[in-house]
Amino acid sequence: MNLKEIHKWEKALAQEKASRRSAEKILEKKSAELKEVNRKLEASHAELLSLYDKTHSQLQGVFENIVDAYVIMDLSGNILKMNDAAVNLLEFDTAYDERNLITLVDPDDASKIIPSFKELIKNGSITNFIIKILTAKGRSKSVHINASIIYEDKIAVGAQGIVRDITSDIEKVFVIETLNNVAKAILGKVDIHEIASVITSHITQYLNTEDCVIYVVNEKRQTLEQIEAYGNKLNEFNEIKNKIEIPLGQGIVGTVAKTGKSELIKDTSKDDRYIIDDDIRYSEITVPIISDGKVIGVIDSEHLSKDYFTNEQLLMLENIGSLIAMKIKSAINFRERQKVELKNIKLLEELEKSNEALQEYAHVVSHDLKSPLRSINALISWIQEDNKDVFDTSSLENFGLIEMTLEKMEQLISDILLYSSIGSDDTEKQHTDVNQVVKDLKKILFIPRHIKVDILNKLPVIVGERAKLQQLFQNLISNAIKFNDKNKGFIEIDVLEKKSFYQFSIKDNGPGIEKKYHDKIFKIFHSLNASNSSSGIGLAIVKKIVNLFNGEIWLESELNEGATFYFTLKK
Repeated sequence: MNLKEIHKWEKALAQEKASRRSAEKILEKKSAELKEVNRKLEASHAELLSLYDKTHSQLQGVFENIVDAYVIMDLSGNILKMNDAAVNLLEFDTAYDERNLITLVDPDDASKIIPSFKELIKNGSITNFIIKILTAKGRSKSVHINASIIYEDKIAVGAQGIVRDITSDIEKVFVIETLNNVAKAILGKVDIHEIASVITSHITQYLNTEDCVIYVVNEKRQTLEQIEAYGNKLNEFNEIKNKIEIPLGQGIVGTVAKTGKSELIKDTSKDDRYIIDDDIRYSEITVPIISDGKVIGVIDSEHLSKDYFTNEQLLMLENIGSLIAMKIKSAINFRERQKVELKNIKLLEELEKSNEALQEYAHVVSHDLKSPLRSINALISWIQEDNKDVFDTSSLENFGLIEMTLEKMEQLISDILLYSSIGSDDTEKQHTDVNQVVKDLKKILFIPRHIKVDILNKLPVIVGERAKLQQLFQNLISNAIKFNDKNKGFIEIDVLEKKSFYQFSIKDNGPGIEKKYHDKIFKIFHSLNASNSSSGIGLAIVKKIVNLFNGEIWLESELNEGATFYFTLKK
């Protein structure tokens, strides 16, 4: 190596040393800077830890004391943490219950999950989301959810939500809707089975059960009768299969009917009163239907599960019971009226047949009785004629009495025939001038000179059979004439026009009638005066004719002060 090369190498070595020293200085400087950064980082980390501990403590207080349920979950729906309110709402045994919230959604609302989750991811939050859930114990609840996404480095890692139980609020709305729907559904209905069918349908929908029966009280039998049912209790014709009748006071239903107090049975297997109808069910809710303070029916519903029904549902059924009480009572009365009407129709049919037979019998009997009477009368006449020189005065008087008796018997038979025939005439009704009827009677009746018959007011025109009206006035006027014992007698005929009928009166100044006989005189064969010319049927005929005109007849009289017969005839 020559000298020139040595100098060149030394120069390069000196430059390298200088560069190394410069690099070492830079490195020392950088090292010092790095140590400062590390020191600052360590300080910042300590400060951050302190801040985290402080913030975590504050958030933990808020987390535990929030009123509504608060839940944190991952994006798959797995619960990471929840407060005590959430534990109570979801009916978990512990806050560390590892469950997925999606599994708690009611199957009926499952279709709402995917759209709501997409909205949550897209917008970062979701508000006013309402859904039905099934708690860990299987109870159905409606909840209102406000949820938001939890981010880490701008990446969604989970979600948090405030869940509020709105079951009670929705229940109140549902109760009002149900009551309104029941009221609308039974409006205008009168058949008890139709009304009860509507009610059982709404109740089962409200209670979410397949069993509901409505009973009504049978007063005569002192039992409860099944009127309508829902579900498997009905056959293909919507009629109750194997109807049962429960005595008042027996079973849960019978007890409620007797006490008038509602009952909620959580476990029927522990209640000796439980009556098995078609299937065994472990929950029962029973309320009375009360009208005017009296139990007239019972609403009863059962469920397969134990402890199913709530006090709120019991109150709801009591409200339904109060709402339908008047309608049920009206329907019961309507049903009873229908039974009575059907019974009356049958009775009327039987009565018509009986009347026809009776009239036919009366005609036959009258004819058969009159024929021998006339024969006896003829024989007596022949005997008298053949032996007129043989019989003494006493015997002839006796024959005279026999003839009078025969005449009275014939008159009695004729009156009976007349009485039985009243009402059987199918003569067409016509407008009859009562004023003219009475004027014609005055011409044909024998009226002694000492008795005066006056019409005080013009008598009206009545729609009815002239013959019956004539018979009515003839009997009353004839009686007034026949029994008048005054030297100067009078008979006054008057009328008052009312809204729907005419009130007639026939007044005389005869001997009068004691009050104790006022009702008896209208009965057949009842006569206050023993007379050969009176059969005791006249006033009975008068009453029967007045009844045919849907009127009433009565008497005002005192002994020795005359009598006034009042009667009404419909316009």
